[in-house]
Amino acid sequence: MSEQTSLLQSQTGRIGAAAGRWLADLAGLFGEADARPDRARSDLTVRPGTAASTHLGVIDRREASPRSYRLDRDAEDLAERLRAIRGGGRGAVTAKVLIEPEICFVRALTLPVAALPRMREVLEQELAAATPFRAEAVYSDWYVEGEDAAARTLRVRHVVLKRARLDPVLDTLRRAGLEPGPVTVGRAEDQAMPVDLLSGGRRPVPRALRGLRRADLGLLALALVLAGTALALLRAHQEATLASLDAAILSARRAATPDLPPPLLAASRRLAAARAGRPGLDRTWETVAAALPDTASAERLRLEPAGLSLTLLTREPEAARRALATIPGFGPPGPPAEADQAGGRIVLTLPATAGAAP
Repeated sequence: MSEQTSLLQSQTGRIGAAAGRWLADLAGLFGEADARPDRARSDLTVRPGTAASTHLGVIDRREASPRSYRLDRDAEDLAERLRAIRGGGRGAVTAKVLIEPEICFVRALTLPVAALPRMREVLEQELAAATPFRAEAVYSDWYVEGEDAAARTLRVRHVVLKRARLDPVLDTLRRAGLEPGPVTVGRAEDQAMPVDLLSGGRRPVPRALRGLRRADLGLLALALVLAGTALALLRAHQEATLASLDAAILSARRAATPDLPPPLLAASRRLAAARAGRPGLDRTWETVAAALPDTASAERLRLEPAGLSLTLLTREPEAARRALATIPGFGPPGPPAEADQAGGRIVLTLPATAGAAP
């Protein structure tokens, strides 16, 4: 159970470190990549001193004239004294911590330029391989001192401080209501190294792009253009393939004949041809209305197998019969099948001609 717990904690730490690294990379896209962490403005500067020192120095720069304090680092009420220096304001008060180089482990390394985007991981591996320190037990940061363009290498300064030395100071500052950070290293503020031990050595991605030459940028642009062209061609190929598949499926459906006996198939084709040549109901209504004289009006129309059945209201049935004889697709009407002389209502049947039968 303990092994599973330690494994889970290790994986959680790796995920947290990766998330922090990506957040730092995203932050670098908004112009923070060139800011030196050791020159960040803060309200207070706290100097814990060396290992042999027993005093903690504080410089308050919130007023025009800075104030200096010298406190007992081992005092039990150190947090209360720092709170008194902070004051009772509700606004946040930041405290930069300046660490003496003597209590840090500082080493110089020569690494290839290709290691720059993953410098933090590379330095952690180097630290674990060459020293007894482990990444989870220290605070660290790095900066580039110089570059050998011919050899394509970098001179990197790696600064490491044990958490056991810094954590008590940070805890005291937080209990005093102060916001610690950054944590820089130097004998004086104007001699501080460009590091922040709280950053963990994370650097925004734009720093890795500073060494790109014009040829590199040209190749990068060409790669982007080629990638875009490849995606466009792939999309066009997919659309053409889908279109050809749709056309092939439609052709196969049209070519396929229904599984019917020949007599039924012939009859269905004749019926389909007859229906195609027969005028629609709305068109028939329009034709009948246009053909009838003003003395007649159609009350009912019905398409039947034998032809067209019409119920008319008229006082001149013969004139209506002569007018309906000109309707295309139907023959002349016969004598009225039903007649209501009092109401002037008659029923006529127009026989369907060839091509108009259902």
